[in-house]
Amino acid sequence: MALKSPKPGVRTRDGGEYTCPGCGAVYKVTVYTSPFKDTNHQDCEVCNTLIKSWNHATTWWSYKLAKRPRK
Repeated sequence: MALKSPKPGVRTRDGGEYTCPGCGAVYKVTVYTSPFKDTNHQDCEVCNTLIKSWNHATTWWSYKLAKRPRK
């Protein structure tokens, strides 16, 4: 999930890296904090393992694939 540009009031910060436990793909994480609530989830682009889900949260996450696992 990639947000184009945050709405007014939305703040972003670096969330570091995340490694998928299913396949080892590495993601760059961005954390969004907002007065707006969001419900969504993120699956691994490589193996479709659920990475994170949130429901009516004012903090949510974006995962950008940085490195595919070795085959």
